[in-house]
Parts: sequence; C-alpha cells; structure tokens
Amino acid sequence: MSGFEGRFGALADAYRAFRPGWPPEVRERILARVPPPRRRALDLGAGTGLVASWLAQEFVEVVALEPDGGMRARIEPRPGLETSGERAEDARFEAASFQLVTAGNAFHWMDGPAVLARTWDWLVPGGTLALFRYDPPHDAAGPLGPFLRREFEVTWRAHVDPRLFDPDYARRTLAASRFGTTLELQRLSNPRALTLPELMGFLRSTSYAGGHARAQPDPGEAWRQLEARIVALAGRGPFAFEFRIELLLATRP
Repeated sequence: MSGFEGRFGALADAYRAFRPGWPPEVRERILARVPPPRRRALDLGAGTGLVASWLAQEFVEVVALEPDGGMRARIEPRPGLETSGERAEDARFEAASFQLVTAGNAFHWMDGPAVLARTWDWLVPGGTLALFRYDPPHDAAGPLGPFLRREFEVTWRAHVDPRLFDPDYARRTLAASRFGTTLELQRLSNPRALTLPELMGFLRSTSYAGGHARAQPDPGEAWRQLEARIVALAGRGPFAFEFRIELLLATRP
C-alpha cells in the first residue's frame, strides 16, 4: 500500500523498545529452509531491524529495505548489513540475488502482487520467501482482549489502516501468486507476559493507538486516561497475551 512512508517515524523509539522480538523457533524454521552457506538475504519493511539484525548473524550479506527514515535510523549497524530507503515495490536487484527474502509484520503495508512478482525474480532457484506476523493484543482472551478490541474498532478506527482488518491478506495474496503451489502455512504459539509499562509502550508503537493519541489536544492526557481504564479493568499486570504467529513459507522452484 502506498502512502504509508513516514507514518511510523514518530513511533520508532517505542517500536524499538516495546515490540516483541521473534522467538527462536521462528528463526529456526526459516533457517531450516536455507542450508549453508548462507550468502545473501533481503528483509522487506525492515522497521527498526528486528528481523535484519538476526539475519545478519546468519548471512554474509543482508539488505534491509525500510522507506521510513525514522525507523531506518534505529537499525543498529552490523557487519554485512546494508540499509536502503527504497520501497519493496520500487527496489531493483539483479535476478537470483538472494537465497532468502523475509517480511515480518510488514507485508500488509505493501502492494502484495507487485512485491511477490519482484521477489520471484530476486530469489535464486530453490530460494525461500518467509512472510510472518503475530496477533496483536486486541485479539487476546480475558478482559483486556475485548476492551482493546473495542478501542481498535471504535476509538482508534479513524487511524486503523483498512488492511489491518484483513489478517488473511498475506496468505491469500501469496496463494494467488506463482509461489502458491509451494505455500506452507505454520502457526506457532508465542505467549508473552507484559507489564503495564510494556503494554502501554506497545500501544504507543502502533499506527492506530499512537495516531489517535497524537490527534488529541493533549496526547499525554489521552495516554493517562487509557492507562487508568486498563488498570481499573485488569489491574497493573503483568498481563498474559498470546502473540500467536502465522508463518508463511514458500519456495521458488
């Protein structure tokens, strides 16, 4: 989806500090599809480098595409890690340049069919595409789940991108592409306990809650009121959430 560049820059510090990293099992399942020697990988919508940083530990070269300058500035330099401000829809690489292409919590922001057509060309024969995301807190069970779901669907709705209401977008788009015949869907449990500051930090990192707060006359008061409502409903935590992961793996034959 075009037009999103820059919307996360103001949230980059909270994103870096409070977005949960990907558990080792996700990394292991992806890397199992790319036997050594692991030479080159590409991370699309790299954000603050949560995926690119661990890819750089496994591959000789990693390219991280992140069009938002504020987010890209938070990617920690690592040997072999190159960052670029290009969008995945516009980037140009030589054919058969990468053994692995990834997108973590990012594919829904993209023009999926266009990106998948380019990815097909960028991957070496036998190369792997990995698209993965996790469920947000408003999908949780218990009292906070329905409360945050109402905030998401009502209070924050004006700042919710339409594709965030379509969690099946990546699977459906991938299934309709040339990768569809090799598509493999995996779901992984990913329980996390968040303290009250961690939950508030996560919400601050989102385009919808963060966007809503910034649109208020007093953003700080908006956050204080939200925190007070959470405490009144569920206490001060820690709160149990299931950041269930959907992992889509596909191969270029």
